[in-house]
Amino acid sequence: MRWYRITFVGGLAIGYVLGAQAGRERYEQLKQLARKAAESPAMQQTAGALQAQATATAKSAKDMAASGMRKSASKVTSMRSDRDTASVSGNGARSQSPGGDGARPFVRAGGNFGQHDLI
Repeated sequence: MRWYRITFVGGLAIGYVLGAQAGRERYEQLKQLARKAAESPAMQQTAGALQAQATATAKSAKDMAASGMRKSASKVTSMRSDRDTASVSGNGARSQSPGGDGARPFVRAGGNFGQHDLI
């Protein structure tokens, strides 16, 4: 049993050393290839074009979002002003003013927030 463990650990050690050496060489090759590609004029031109396109897209998205927010805000404002000017709604109930008690949820005066007394 002991012999198998020693053989297994020895095999792992040899495999690790050989794999690490081969891996390091390949890593260095890939690093040199990436550096060459990054320094290439064609790659730099493509990167510049992509950066310009990304900037334009971001600006367009920002403008669209701002426009959508303005439209939504104007709709909310107009709906609120329509509600405030109406004295009676379609079902006969009086509309609540935004500063009145209708803007807050109902809470009992005793401060009993959903806790019920058992009889």
